[in-house]
Amino acid sequence: MNAAARQTVVAYLTLVGVALATACVLAGVGFFPTRRFAGAEGLPAMLGGCTVSWLASCAGAAPLARMFSQAGRTNAAMLVLSSTGIRFLAALALVVPGVFSGWFDRTVFVAWTAISYLAMLAADTLFALWRLEQQKRTAGGTPGRDRVG
Repeated sequence: MNAAARQTVVAYLTLVGVALATACVLAGVGFFPTRRFAGAEGLPAMLGGCTVSWLASCAGAAPLARMFSQAGRTNAAMLVLSSTGIRFLAALALVVPGVFSGWFDRTVFVAWTAISYLAMLAADTLFALWRLEQQKRTAGGTPGRDRVG
């Protein structure tokens, strides 16, 4: 495995880890309110919603990992846009069968999918911005500004 491939794998696993940590925190914070308002049958729906969002985040992490490993050589805006689209389509493809399967309380499932989707999107975005800022610093750029000329 060459250095670029190794960087891509490390970046992907880091993004997956950030999303998993976010899902675990959300499930921990949401356990008691979900049990209180939806009963015991709401807990599997909460976990299902967090899982859908985590899987969508994993799918959307691939273009971002590529962007981190090939800094300066790729069109970052296009990779971020494709990451967002992939994440959305993956979430949609997973949530529709979950809603119609009858395995989960629909309201709780959709609510937790939306909550966890937004939280993971925010966590991934903040991590990506931090990572890009770190790459600028190590490349000699001015933090918070693009180099001109």
